[in-house]
Amino acid sequence: MLLFALAPLARAEDVLGVERLDDAVPALALQSATGGPTLDQAAWAGKTVLLHFWATWCAPCKEELPALERLAATIGPTRFTLVLVAVDTNASASEVLDYARALGVHLPIYLASAGGVSNSFWGWGLPVSYLIDAEGQFIGRLRGPRAWNEPAVLAAVTALATP
Repeated sequence: MLLFALAPLARAEDVLGVERLDDAVPALALQSATGGPTLDQAAWAGKTVLLHFWATWCAPCKEELPALERLAATIGPTRFTLVLVAVDTNASASEVLDYARALGVHLPIYLASAGGVSNSFWGWGLPVSYLIDAEGQFIGRLRGPRAWNEPAVLAAVTALATP
């Protein structure tokens, strides 16, 4: 029975192309682009998290952001949290927020530069996402864009989301 329960997790990771990480999730304090409260890991405790780093100058990011908005709405906030973190250094918070809103993205946007987030999260390139389990441990990293609207990808993320 235990092997059966683990099988969907393995397939979900394969479908998504997850690179396993053994590192602990470092402490994060993310500042909202709206100037709202800082977000840290306590806010998403008990949920599966997709921590997504993007920038306004990143062409694949522009394609992904609306799809990520739909993904978050499909899975729902009781099981899943999507954290969008803009890494722009030459754009103001309002420019980043306006950019996202123009794409139809109304999820909260956080700023890496304002929160002192290390560029080791995205230093190799963008977009990059990290999956974090309900216990606050990395599931893994997803380098490059994903087709978040594809049924197989949606099913894989849903399988990883906590029940």
